[in-house]
Amino acid sequence: MLEISELTGGYFPRNPVLHGVSLRAASGSLTSVIGANGAGKSSLLGAVFGFLPHVSGQITLDGKPLTGMKSHSVAREGVRMVPENRGTLPSLTVLENLQLGGLGLPAPELRHRVEAELDRFPRLRERLRQRAGMLSGGEQQMLAIARTLMARPRLLLLDEPSQGLAPVIVEQIFALLGTLRGGDMTIVLVEQDVGLSLEISDYGYVLEKGRVTREGVASTLLADPYVREAFLGVA
Repeated sequence: MLEISELTGGYFPRNPVLHGVSLRAASGSLTSVIGANGAGKSSLLGAVFGFLPHVSGQITLDGKPLTGMKSHSVAREGVRMVPENRGTLPSLTVLENLQLGGLGLPAPELRHRVEAELDRFPRLRERLRQRAGMLSGGEQQMLAIARTLMARPRLLLLDEPSQGLAPVIVEQIFALLGTLRGGDMTIVLVEQDVGLSLEISDYGYVLEKGRVTREGVASTLLADPYVREAFLGVA
């Protein structure tokens, strides 16, 4: 379980972008953090993964403190993040990107995990020898997620996976994310597409100006009149 308590943080010591954020993501669940652009959603993930330089409060994963850890130490605790810009290495092939995600694994296990991700993302099998920089935006997002899953993370952080993608590709990616619920991996999804994110989530939080203003079971939050009017344009 990921637990965040009274988290305040930012990029400069006296200019926080997060103000006393508290959040829980149960083991095996998919939790969405929704909000408008500039609400502090990406900063929240950055704080968990050790990217935010000035942080106070508590961040724990299965009871172990992560607060103030550097990102490489957070990664050793089984946390992986798919950043907003996808983070694939454009000069490497699809296969090489996947192998990088399993760096350090014994060769038989590495091959097994590559095959598992290619089964999960058949489009990547078709592009296996192509350089990542030649893929479409949707294919790059698939590769970024697949590479991250190669590590079998305990906690997966996803930052705006729908950004810049065609609607049909967004639906495919969100359908896949929905299938990852309920396993050993906890997922925290930061997303501006409120409808899609809550539809596949167990629980949700609304973040506004660096503060949690609403939370609840995802289906209940999706039906909340304020959420519908503010984020879905439905009165």
